[in-house]
Amino acid sequence: MKRSTLELLCCPSCQTELTLRDESGNTSGNEGELFCSHCERSYIIKNGIVHFTDLQELEGFNQRFARFYNRWSRFETIFDWLSFLPMGGERKARTEILRRLELNNGRALEVSIGSGGNLPYLFNSPEVGDVYGLDISVAQLTNCHRLATSRGWPVDLFLGKAEELPFESDSFDSVFHIGGINFFSEKKKAIDEMIRVARPGTKIVIADESEQVARTMARFFRLSRSTQNNKVDTSVPVHLVPETMKEVRVDGIWKTHGRYHGYCLEFRKPG
Repeated sequence: MKRSTLELLCCPSCQTELTLRDESGNTSGNEGELFCSHCERSYIIKNGIVHFTDLQELEGFNQRFARFYNRWSRFETIFDWLSFLPMGGERKARTEILRRLELNNGRALEVSIGSGGNLPYLFNSPEVGDVYGLDISVAQLTNCHRLATSRGWPVDLFLGKAEELPFESDSFDSVFHIGGINFFSEKKKAIDEMIRVARPGTKIVIADESEQVARTMARFFRLSRSTQNNKVDTSVPVHLVPETMKEVRVDGIWKTHGRYHGYCLEFRKPG
């Protein structure tokens, strides 16, 4: 973690600013802990990744998917290749969304960065600036850190929940999420948090599989058994976007054989 990143961080529980404790004398920001003086919580920094949550603190679908990705993250490259194959291939599917971003050499936050599958395409753009990524799977973040380090890409990574982003308000020039929100534990709270940390005027981009594809995934993961009413909401979450947002639109994406396999929800935080 870059030392300059500290000014962007806050306690995800109470949004109080954090102080860095590093008794080892390490100046790289790769080890140590962050401390919240208000709720007196500490968050460790391990191998350059700040841990704002752990598996035991997660609930519902968040915990289930964190367990899944922690166990199977080493196969994610193959999993992604297979998942994007019906959508025209991984490069086509990822760039179809990423070209919608307004990077402008500013700070970009990817919520649910996973193992960093979007990074090669982000850093191929001359407009990319500082990149930050958050995920609930420590195994995926470890893979992402390994990838970024091997390529020399400056990426700061955080283990945390989309529903409680550990960043100060109005911090990022671009905020996006690709894949996963269909099965977030609290979709509305996650969207509100993305809005909170975006700077005024920022375009927010959220993409995921279509309802039909998501329902197939729900059956595969047996997610209906995890809900009281035996039904998983896989609808496009446009109804969860506050009415105050501007330029709200939903497009079908990943079209093959005359059918869209996903959606892209875009909107802009008022300037």
